[in-house]
Amino acid sequence: MSITTSTLVSFVTASLITVAASAQTIYKSVDQYGNVTYSDEPPANATAEKLELKPLNTTPAITPAPTPNPPLVSPSPSPEPEATSPPKQASGYGLRLVTPKSEQRFGPAEKTLTVVMLTQRKLEPGLRFQVYIDGKVRETTDSNNVSIALSKALQGRRSVSAAVVDGAGNVIERTEERTIFVIRPAGHG
Repeated sequence: MSITTSTLVSFVTASLITVAASAQTIYKSVDQYGNVTYSDEPPANATAEKLELKPLNTTPAITPAPTPNPPLVSPSPSPEPEATSPPKQASGYGLRLVTPKSEQRFGPAEKTLTVVMLTQRKLEPGLRFQVYIDGKVRETTDSNNVSIALSKALQGRRSVSAAVVDGAGNVIERTEERTIFVIRPAGHG
């Protein structure tokens, strides 16, 4: 790792300016190898150039004025979600997709699609993860890491999402859909 002299000088100068607020004099010395050293004391066994620093311009911190308490407002009832929108994240799992990334492309060399889901807390007993491709259930599992073989049948633009479901398959919480592209050469399965 190489540090340039100008970078070192800038760092040392900035560091010493903080110290120099009380001691306005610093000393600059250069050794036989060209290394520059700054100090608030003159070196004992070398010649040093005495530098006078100008006083620092400082401003005292501002104390914000206290703010009055806002009036309490009753929340208005929210409208029922439309059937096409994913369920709200009211379960507190904070389910989200880590992979695949939105607009990710899977070329011919890639044989699997790995779907990784994260939650803020452990799933309650009886709940499972479900992975969807194009809105259809592809896999239901206890694992938050699912590998799906990429075949010619999955070629093209696809949407991927995941959900936490109960034993009856009811969606508790669902992620956003992400678009991916599966690219397969002609004649390969």
